Amino acid sequence: MFTFPLDPKDLFAERSVQFRGWGIPVRTISAARRSIDDAWRDGPGGWTFEWEKHARAAEEKESWLEAANLHGAAKFPVVCTESRRAALQSQLDCYLRASSSFDTGFARHLLELPYRGGKTSAAVHRFWPKGEAEPGSLPLLCLSGGVDMFKMETHRIATIFARMGGLEVVVLDMPGTGESQIALAADADEIYRGVLEHFAPPPRKRAIFGISFGGHWAAKLGLAGAVDAAINCGGPIGEASPSGDALLRLPNGMTGIVGNALRLEQLPSAAETNAFIANFSLRAQGLLPPKHPAAMLVVNGSNDQYIPRPNTTVFRQVPGATVWVVRDATHCAAERFPRLMPGMLAWLRLQLLGESALHRLEMGVAELVLPPLEAP
Repeated sequence: MFTFPLDPKDLFAERSVQFRGWGIPVRTISAARRSIDDAWRDGPGGWTFEWEKHARAAEEKESWLEAANLHGAAKFPVVCTESRRAALQSQLDCYLRASSSFDTGFARHLLELPYRGGKTSAAVHRFWPKGEAEPGSLPLLCLSGGVDMFKMETHRIATIFARMGGLEVVVLDMPGTGESQIALAADADEIYRGVLEHFAPPPRKRAIFGISFGGHWAAKLGLAGAVDAAINCGGPIGEASPSGDALLRLPNGMTGIVGNALRLEQLPSAAETNAFIANFSLRAQGLLPPKHPAAMLVVNGSNDQYIPRPNTTVFRQVPGATVWVVRDATHCAAERFPRLMPGMLAWLRLQLLGESALHRLEMGVAELVLPPLEAP
């Protein structure tokens, strides 16, 4: 694990929308923005130091979920220093203290999952509609963030899909991040398959929703037909990717963030980056064109600063796939996410709960509030 060049001003410019989406108040983000001038310093003006002051203030008020979100910001974007590891542990402690007040059922599971012929540990958070006596009878959604959005940062999304979608939702850290015990690797879909098998063996309906790099796993399992439905929001699949040299110049420290997920000890070389692209190409893995794909919804912004457009538009060639390219939006269409959520939720209910008149009506209403999309 290593640090890398990262300007906190650029990070705030790009990620403040994301922090608001977690539930951090705008005034707190503004205060942190004014006080932080270094991404790695462990002292006044340092990223973790300043965010932790706000987290401790929230703890003093016993605002446990807010405190968890603030500790999450303190460890952002990667847990590669002692102070960030401590912030991650504090985030988990506060999150578990907050869990009794969640508006859904909640449980934390520590699983031993098969991987590469052995076992690896995985912490999974599980949500279900309150009052549901047998959540195991509901369709299951597996939710995953990406290289810098861990499971506790997806809390709002998970609870919305459980409460309003009538689904059981399980959330895990993407391999290479958070509490994961393994590095990011092209065969890490075995972890997601293990989670799905543990909670919802066939014939129970199951789906996967991946955000950013998490979308890679949603795309992979959807193209392989390993789920009934898959939502890929901004996932890279190695389609028409730039050269390794170009990837080394990605903005806002993204190369270093991915390098940490790979558990490297320093920034990768151009050759290592080219090998990474080749390893993660779903076409090279034989999944494009797909043989028996699941129902798929693929979403991204037209101006994604990280993922080339063909990673999204290639799905227009996949039978039955729906593709939403959001006009004038960036990576994962983060600026338009609130308007996309009803559509993603309605689409998923339609796939998992069936083509009833009610579910078709929900989909039609949700489409009315979608942000402007590019024509196919």
